[in-house]
Amino acid sequence: MTPLTRPHIVAAGLRLLEREGVDGLSMRKLADELGKAPAAVYRHVSDKRELMSLLFNEVSRRIVLPDAGDDPRTAIAEAVQSAHRVLEKHGWIATEMLNGGLLGATSMRLSEFILDSLVRDGLSDAQAARLHVAIWEYLVGHLVAARATAPGLSPHPMAGTDEDYPTVCRVAPLVAEMSDQERFSAGLMVLLDGAFAEPRASHGGTAACEEPSSVSRSAAGAVE
Repeated sequence: MTPLTRPHIVAAGLRLLEREGVDGLSMRKLADELGKAPAAVYRHVSDKRELMSLLFNEVSRRIVLPDAGDDPRTAIAEAVQSAHRVLEKHGWIATEMLNGGLLGATSMRLSEFILDSLVRDGLSDAQAARLHVAIWEYLVGHLVAARATAPGLSPHPMAGTDEDYPTVCRVAPLVAEMSDQERFSAGLMVLLDGAFAEPRASHGGTAACEEPSSVSRSAAGAVE
């Protein structure tokens, strides 16, 4: 009989999660998926919360971080766009991040990449922190909004006519023509353009790395 390992548990957990959603995931169902007794699973994973973090880490590993190079704006854009492509394939992630239920070491790679790229380009720690939070909140918010409803500008037919909303009616078709990735990239570039236009400031002291604060947790893992 093949020994049960964490990689086996993670693979089975992802299959179960994608098939039945977060509410349908339980340690007992996971044991059934593996064909093992629940006690065997608990020897490797203590509870559902730890399991969710393991699954999030597994998905996060698929985020591609480019070489930082001499163009941090482009490098950050590529990294965040990769994160968007990876995370949008797994609808459960955005919801769980909003609930503060996902904190994983793997996703720290993206945060470290963003913050380090910004600081090396001359932004202060405070400036980098603000943009970092804005990027994560935009990323998670976009993932949630995309699942809830298709973005658009078209007013409800009963709300008015072209004469009431002339600009909306003119611009709405342009929004409708954009793909989800194009809409995300457009907003991301607005964030980055504004941040990189800021004057460079002298750096403050750098605090030692500590546990994520409540602010970072509410920012959906932004400072993981």
